[in-house]
Amino acid sequence: MPLTAKAIDASKPRDKPFKLSDGAGLYLYIAPTGLRSWRANYRADGKQKTRTYGTYPGLSLAEARRAHANAQVAVDAPKSTPTFRAVATDWMMHYVPTLKNAKQRARVLVLFDDYVFPTIGDRPIDELKRAELVSVVKAIAARGIIETATRVGGRITAVLDYAQDQGIIETHPGNNLSRVAPPAPPVKHMPCIAVSEAPALLRAIDTYGDPVTRLALLTAACTFVRVQELLGMRQSEVHGDLWVIPEKRMKRPRPHVVPLASQVLTTIKAAAAHSTGDLVFEGARGRPLSENTLLFALYRLGYRGRMTVHGFRSLASTVLNEHGFPPDVIERQLAHRESDAVRAAYNRADYLPQRREMMQWWAQKIDQWRASPVAVSTSA
Repeated sequence: MPLTAKAIDASKPRDKPFKLSDGAGLYLYIAPTGLRSWRANYRADGKQKTRTYGTYPGLSLAEARRAHANAQVAVDAPKSTPTFRAVATDWMMHYVPTLKNAKQRARVLVLFDDYVFPTIGDRPIDELKRAELVSVVKAIAARGIIETATRVGGRITAVLDYAQDQGIIETHPGNNLSRVAPPAPPVKHMPCIAVSEAPALLRAIDTYGDPVTRLALLTAACTFVRVQELLGMRQSEVHGDLWVIPEKRMKRPRPHVVPLASQVLTTIKAAAAHSTGDLVFEGARGRPLSENTLLFALYRLGYRGRMTVHGFRSLASTVLNEHGFPPDVIERQLAHRESDAVRAAYNRADYLPQRREMMQWWAQKIDQWRASPVAVSTSA
């Protein structure tokens, strides 16, 4: 039977080394000292050899399976003209285990799987042209994620350098691919009010005349998703108390799960009552409400230059961190770069119980602010 994290954690060192098999040749080697390492045996040049992927728990079960599967691809690739995927896998086996922690290792693996392998992964490495490598980097930059494009360019160059150093290729066309991406624009910090001003803002939103705009702003405050994720919301994306945002509206190409507090479900139902179709927040002529509609609503409420819809993300992050919710849970809910573990690449709903609890707490906090009394000035 395949291994589970529970079975691994329950295993204890013995007087002699022993193995826990995960199948397909992958096993966990447990030494009397307690050191646990992921290994696989293979034959090369008529001899049995052992490949070591990394130590547990530094290299998780999911990571080990990924590394082993990629290693098999590398072994099975044609020896004369290995594919870019095969060489990259071999490079990762040498390079990735030297990184300091699981976050860094996962970042490398996810970058290749998301942005490189789908395009050039199966191309023979000695046939790659500069133009197609540049195209990979530019396609990422065109999505507005400049830092990712720069990083991917550097990784591709590193793999090709490795192939050259190993004698697989004599030269390569991937020198300095990082320069292909345009300079990252200066970071613009979205205006966000201080936490002390949140009650007044929420009370002001409750007074806004247009019901769909008012309900959209309230949903933005409670879910703190990005604007385009919110405005494209459809009733068919809501499954019970979960809203599954499709990858086409996400900054990263993965679906995102948002647990919906009971208050938010009521708000969404009220907004959908004004819609003629599947859209939750419907604007003119059956189209989604526009971002400017929400922004101008904040202007009219007196928050021009002080608050944007994106500011709700900063507000939520500040309060939730101050309240003591785990940073990993907060970051996962914000749908920031999913590099905390390789399992994030497989499970779009990780930390779900913790996130459900956190989102319900946050919605109740919003309600408390909305119901808080207006401060009365005591000045003469």
